[in-house]
Amino acid sequence: MGVRDKLRHALNLHDTTPEGFKYQRVGEEIKITGFRPKLPITEIPADIDGLPVGIISGLQSIPFMGEMIIPNTVHTICDNALNMTKGITKIVLPDSVREIGYAAFSFSEALEEIVFPEGMDFIQTPEAVADGCPKLKTVSLPSTMLRVPTGFFSDCGLLEEIWIPDAVTEISDCAFMYDSSLKKVHLPSSLKIIKEMAFCDCSSLEEITLPNGMEIIEKSAFSGCENLKKIHFPSTLKHIGKNAFADCRNLMRPDIPSGCEVHEKAFDKIQGFA
Repeated sequence: MGVRDKLRHALNLHDTTPEGFKYQRVGEEIKITGFRPKLPITEIPADIDGLPVGIISGLQSIPFMGEMIIPNTVHTICDNALNMTKGITKIVLPDSVREIGYAAFSFSEALEEIVFPEGMDFIQTPEAVADGCPKLKTVSLPSTMLRVPTGFFSDCGLLEEIWIPDAVTEISDCAFMYDSSLKKVHLPSSLKIIKEMAFCDCSSLEEITLPNGMEIIEKSAFSGCENLKKIHFPSTLKHIGKNAFADCRNLMRPDIPSGCEVHEKAFDKIQGFA
């Protein structure tokens, strides 16, 4: 590193590539920190100044059109890194990615598909990764996934079907809330808990089978699923929380496993349920 570069690094200054990416050197790699709004962006570089691009941040509303393939040098997508975009239709994340930040891809109005990397377990992933993407309809989740994060795909109005990977034990709060087109949810045998409002107001959901081994349905998990007709409970179920199925007006009375603790308002506002 030359004297000029050392000075810029010490003062936390940003350089800019000819293509318009702002960046900083962080150790022996590059962190992209932003872009010049008026320049066309055609790809994310794998290296800058001979160093690998390892971290992506600051690309909110980036003027990129079509499919974005993240370079296999990248290991971290920071908070809000690629949210509020208008032209990105597909994002492909390489297996090198191990950390995805809060709202990394949220509110991207043209985004239709995300391919997540193998190797991620999503245990530490924060909330709202792809919240509020109105055209999102195809999602590829890794087999290594252990948890569906809070607000993961909430308010994604075109998402119709989701396959939860075989190792997932928890679907977190509000994970698919307001997904009004969601019709099919494939749950793994590993699943233990569906947390608060996970499928709240999924108005197209008609039937769901909870796997054997499932133990807890938390507060309002399926509330407002107005077209839900059938729910199949396993014998392992231990708890159904308050308003878990409130306002599920078309739900037929399910068989409750013996020994399962059911909140007195678990099926609130459903005619014929006491």
